[in-house]
Amino acid sequence: MNFLSPASLFLFGLAIPIIALYILKLRRRREPVSTLMFWEQLFKERQTTSLFQRLKHLLSLLLQLLFLALLVLAVARPQFAFITKSARQLILIVDRSASMNAILNFDPENPETESRLDSAKETALQIVQGLRFMDEMSVISCHTRPIIHTPFTRHQKTIREAIESIEPTDIKTDLKPAIDLALAVAQTKPNPEIIILSDFQKISEETLTDFQNLQSKNTNSDDDKEEEKRNIKLHLLQIGEENDNVGITQFRVRKSIVNAFDYETLLSVINTSDEEKRCSVELYFNESLFDVRPYTLSPGEIKTEIFSNFTFEGGELKAVLDIEDALKTDNVAYATLPIRESITVLLVTEENPFLRNALAVDEKIDLTVATPTEYEANTQEFEVVIFDRYSPTSLGDGNFMFIYPPNSDTPPNIGTDDSVATWKIGEEIETPIITEWERTHPILQHVQLENVLIGKAYAVTPPPTSKVLVRSFETPVVFVDVTPKRKIVFAAINILESDLPLRIAFPVIMANTITWFVQGDKIEEYHLLTGEVLRYKFDAQEIAEIKNKLPQDVTSENPQMTVKITGPDEETWDIPIDIKDYDGDELLFDQTHLAGFYALTLTDASIEENAETDENLEEEKTTDDNGFKKLWAVNLASETEASINAVEGIEELVTETELISGSSFFRFPPWIYLVFLAVILSVVEWFMYQRRKID
Repeated sequence: MNFLSPASLFLFGLAIPIIALYILKLRRRREPVSTLMFWEQLFKERQTTSLFQRLKHLLSLLLQLLFLALLVLAVARPQFAFITKSARQLILIVDRSASMNAILNFDPENPETESRLDSAKETALQIVQGLRFMDEMSVISCHTRPIIHTPFTRHQKTIREAIESIEPTDIKTDLKPAIDLALAVAQTKPNPEIIILSDFQKISEETLTDFQNLQSKNTNSDDDKEEEKRNIKLHLLQIGEENDNVGITQFRVRKSIVNAFDYETLLSVINTSDEEKRCSVELYFNESLFDVRPYTLSPGEIKTEIFSNFTFEGGELKAVLDIEDALKTDNVAYATLPIRESITVLLVTEENPFLRNALAVDEKIDLTVATPTEYEANTQEFEVVIFDRYSPTSLGDGNFMFIYPPNSDTPPNIGTDDSVATWKIGEEIETPIITEWERTHPILQHVQLENVLIGKAYAVTPPPTSKVLVRSFETPVVFVDVTPKRKIVFAAINILESDLPLRIAFPVIMANTITWFVQGDKIEEYHLLTGEVLRYKFDAQEIAEIKNKLPQDVTSENPQMTVKITGPDEETWDIPIDIKDYDGDELLFDQTHLAGFYALTLTDASIEENAETDENLEEEKTTDDNGFKKLWAVNLASETEASINAVEGIEELVTETELISGSSFFRFPPWIYLVFLAVILSVVEWFMYQRRKID
């Protein structure tokens, strides 16, 4: 036996004054009386009970000393080896994935609000009440990754607060990382126990096998790790019952494959129940209903539909399933519909009305026309540059189209890398005939080039990395060359001496070319799955434009910007950015735990400082009102998570909650029992001696 406070044993010295008080005899006073007759009778009665009185007096002393001993031992806090060795180290894992948001016992006629997670937390609190004083517990919550809410502790208030702090999420289920963490920690403890509170909606076969091995008493293995695992007790507590569910598994916006200026939305709905379900899908744009589609889903059926040709842009798109089921999270899906941005195109030509008109009729193109002289002096950047019968001396990164550039032995300098090859222009070809073209390439889709009359062209030798699109017999006429930072389309045809501009194929080719140029880097999809990291990188031009829009009277020498992210339920996060020293680092945000819209805006920190002293400062001085806003749509979108029933084979491994509690006798530390025994002895002593004196 050991003592946590051995110095308290010196309190046994208090027994000396207690014994002294019992030994001490009082000095009697002499008092004259009129007769001794009555006193002699009283003296005789007392002599008959003196032995009993002495024994009772001694028993009272012993009870007082025992009372003191119990109190001193309680203060010293004894620790018994057999109790310490039986202490348990419990690792509590609470599943807080999306399926745990399902209603516990869903009934359409009697709707309830208690979720599976609420029930799991109540069960966890009941387990805490059954802990013994020497038991330790660590609380872990998980979805796709584990989060430790409290390390091992015996302080039950801390454990309860950790359990109550677990918040629901809309992230998919993956128990394996939390189980691996628990097993790694448990192997360092003498009496570890792992308790998992989950609906066990998704478990891999490997994890299920581990569960079976941990609970089996007949596992035979020579592996040391398996030997350590066999000493670990595993308790699986299943939360919730089987329920039907219909959910949205896909809802994404992308640019149209046919027309880069349009959008199309993909929607998928799954019925995970064993019965046919009828529902409707409601589509909202900025909270305004614009379409309703009825759905009839057979058991296990997935229905996919594409919505296209939206007439609106730049806002929030939402799909809602009009159905009552246990899990409401996957009944709503979100998507962002971006603003249609024009493509900046520069046409460098002396004069080509056919080319100018073909580009001008395309509404998605912001066209600028310049002469070669004006181009050499121009510093503005364009997304696409078209050179008509002209070749610059150097070529940077970007998208470029060459139409019949002049025959020169020195092609444009396109970089300092010697490994970068360029084309070589050869002899002229008289009246070439197009004999072959790549009909499947995006530039030549929906194009017919048969019987095109061409007056002038020349043979060209493309670089080895290029792909030939059009040939005149064996001679390449049109090719494309793609590198990580540059796209080039080369046409060795003088369109002014051809009937191609008079054909429908010409504007189609130009539109397809512009689309092909920007389709890779122009499509920005602001869609995430719950739990994924939101990433955004401000470019220098973007920061400069925002800074220029700020009022000059509040812009400091070292301006500070605050990135404000607003999530579902108007929850906000502020991230400061030093604009002066900003080096283009990528912003990372990992708090996408709930499905919904996440808006990123910018606010000048100096404005916020002045706002504390200037109550009349108008809100229009923030960059939010200047148009900078990025919107992300975060969805659950998981076929696996839509099925909210437990996996097969888990029922036989489930443990009853009552079996987890330890022995009730050692629920409290020994000093409490010592104090309780001391109180009982004090009451006994009072009844035996003090109460008689009072009577």
